[in-house]
Amino acid sequence: MTDRPRFVGTSDEAGLIASRWEELAATVAGAEPYFDRTFNTRIFRDGDETLSLTSLDDDFHEMRIALRVAPDGTILEAAGRMNRHPYDTCPRAVESLAGLVGANVFVPKADGGLRQRIPRSEGCLHLADMLAIAFRSFRIAKGHEITYEGESGRREILTLMPHVRDTCVSFAVE
Repeated sequence: MTDRPRFVGTSDEAGLIASRWEELAATVAGAEPYFDRTFNTRIFRDGDETLSLTSLDDDFHEMRIALRVAPDGTILEAAGRMNRHPYDTCPRAVESLAGLVGANVFVPKADGGLRQRIPRSEGCLHLADMLAIAFRSFRIAKGHEITYEGESGRREILTLMPHVRDTCVSFAVE
């Protein structure tokens, strides 16, 4: 790879912004949140395949999706359930998960992307959020197979997964 990283190391500004987060968080210490939302993704190895279980829990929703994925990242099966939801139509959105079979978690924008496979009017904004997190988690988990240390690890990730180029400050290149 001939691309040079745009950024190397941390910055004083990042440290100041991190300190400000601490100050802001301290202003609500001990207070009850007005709204609380949690996403969680767990990825398991099952022989050569992997299984991702992603959940969304908040004041209105308790939703789950499962993705069974081949070693090359192809989705073999997708399932989901809505345990808590605001409208009686909400559980229909899991029907749209069938459209994910054949998509690739490592290259989500191939073949038209998720919106092509699951039109918003057939799916659910929250399922789309969960899928984005699950897909991202698969790409992050791929890093467990790579030595992350230093610049050589960053270059190795860019070589193995070129689609992460310019997706964040660590993978920004000139």
